[in-house]
Amino acid sequence: MRKPLVPQEIVDQYLETGVVLAETALIGDYKRGNKIAKKNRKVFDALRQDKDLAIQVLQQVMNSDNDKARSIAAADAIRLNIMIEQAVAVLEEVAKRSDIIGFEAKTALKIWRGEFPGKTL
Repeated sequence: MRKPLVPQEIVDQYLETGVVLAETALIGDYKRGNKIAKKNRKVFDALRQDKDLAIQVLQQVMNSDNDKARSIAAADAIRLNIMIEQAVAVLEEVAKRSDIIGFEAKTALKIWRGEFPGKTL
């Protein structure tokens, strides 16, 4: 039997993912980064089943101080077709950074806007 999803645990998972992915991108530890990203994808798959929970969780993450986690949550909100305006605003804000996190946010926006034909978030 599966343990029910607890909103704060999901928020914490997104925040941890943001910290680890930001760190691993800078040092090139893609194996560790891929491992936590895969774990976060499972959480995202669960959010697909409960849009109210997704809104609650993703809104909280998008309001955090962790830009990488904010970007992930914003992209996930766009994937779920929820909170689009807020998600785009978050990605636009993070895209102003001059590092890999900003570049990834810019790329997510370009994909969402259809500037890369055939690509989807």
